[in-house]
This record gives sequence, C-alpha cells and structure tokens, in this order.
Amino acid sequence: MGVERIHFRLGMDLGAFCPWMAREKIGLYVYRDLASYVNGEFNPPPWSNGVAVYAKKAVAIPAMKETSQMLRVLGHETTHLLFVNYFREDHRDPPSWLNEGLAMLEETDSTSRPETSQWYQSMVELDPKRWFPMGEFLAVNPTKDLHGDKSRVGEWYVQAYSVTHFLMRTHSHLQFKSFCAAIRGGKSSEEALRGVYHFRNLADFQHQWRLWLADPAHKRRVAALKSAELSSSDGVVEKAGRGNSPFHGFSEGWNVNTRSVFPSGSKSLQGQP
Repeated sequence: MGVERIHFRLGMDLGAFCPWMAREKIGLYVYRDLASYVNGEFNPPPWSNGVAVYAKKAVAIPAMKETSQMLRVLGHETTHLLFVNYFREDHRDPPSWLNEGLAMLEETDSTSRPETSQWYQSMVELDPKRWFPMGEFLAVNPTKDLHGDKSRVGEWYVQAYSVTHFLMRTHSHLQFKSFCAAIRGGKSSEEALRGVYHFRNLADFQHQWRLWLADPAHKRRVAALKSAELSSSDGVVEKAGRGNSPFHGFSEGWNVNTRSVFPSGSKSLQGQP
C-alpha cells in the first residue's frame, strides 16, 4: 500500500513530466541487505541507500530497519528517475538544487502535512543566517563545490528542499511544470523564475522566499507534532536475516523483482534481483 501511495502521488505531481508512467511499470529491486545491494547488478556506491537506474527505468534499494524509511528512499530515488529522464529527453540534466529539492519534497507521504518530513523540520530549525545567498545557492553543486564540508552540504540540501517546496507547493503545478520546461529548454534558473513566476530578479525571489520562511505557521506545525511523528533515519539492514517483509504483493504501477535469496521457506520480497 505504501508503494502504491508513492506511485499515485508521483503520478499526480510528476505525471506531466513523464506520461509514460501511465503505460509502463517502474522496476523496483529490493535487496536483502547492504552487502547484496552494493555487490548486486547495479554496483551502487557503498555509502548510498538507494539508486535510480535510468537506463532500466528502475530503482534499487537495500532492506531497511523500518518500512517508513524504505518508502522515503523509494519516493526520493523514483523522483530522480522520473525527473532526470524528463531532462535527458532533451539531452540535459536538471540543476542540482532542483533535482535534489524535488526528490526530498517527494519523500513525504502527505502534501497536507509537510511538517512530518525531516527536511521541513530541518528547514524550520535552521538559523536564517546559514542560508546561502540565492545566486550562490543556485550555482552550487554540493559534491564538487563544498569540498566535503558536511555542515554546509547539509544546509545546502535543506535550502534545496525549502526553495523547491516554495516553488511547487505554494504555486500552481502548471507554473512549476512551465518553470522546469523553460530550464530544460536552455533558460537559466533566474530567467525561468522571471519568465514563469514573474520575480523581478534573484533578489526579489530571495525576498519573497524568505517572507514565506518567516511565517510563524511553520514553527507551529512542527511544534504540534507528536514525538512519534518526528522523522529520523532508520538505516539499512547490514546483514540479512529471517523475517516477514511488508512487500507481499505486486503493485499496479511497479514491477517488483525478486529472486529466492532469502533462506528456504521465506516469503519475503526483499531479495537480490
């Protein structure tokens, strides 16, 4: 059911970017543990907890300790799969901030309760003095430009989430699609912001975004959360073991791939493809 919710939500949010979702399935590979994931068919980096496989229109993840974390990663990586494929149809890649921001935005199940997202919570908690100036932020590729500064990398990701949330959730879907189409067509982020959202320049965009950030409703929403609703990272399963998996069925929109790698008799769909 969780996988179906992700597929439905991404269809609503990103269907205009990838109409093929309506007729093609997305491959989902769930490995039994971190070792089988790293050494499996797709050779993902060992520090990753999921990977989008663009050539196969598939996503691969290792088993995780909590189903909620697995679903967050599936939402994140599938967004990369859909969004990058959209840009590559025109032989481009999306800007780093937009690609990562959208993927983080789509991790959460609830568009009506964004405060349940760890990124929203981090946005509310971050000292406003730590935000990047907008021109600098839009130009940054965190893996290349921040030189391993984990604090600044983390803050850049929070800002990517926040800026994308502002553009997508507080404006129309049509505007966001037009904005992305303008960038895919060769416009800079600043040109697309001016042409689609009618911000005068980056300074005006930064001002309007910060006004939205300063709304005390954000802090009230996070403060109202119960402790059980605060998001946390659950990690991956380091070593395979017995146990039932929540993935007992096949999705209408996903093609779940599993081969019998769990001990004999296990019905888990967590397996190395």
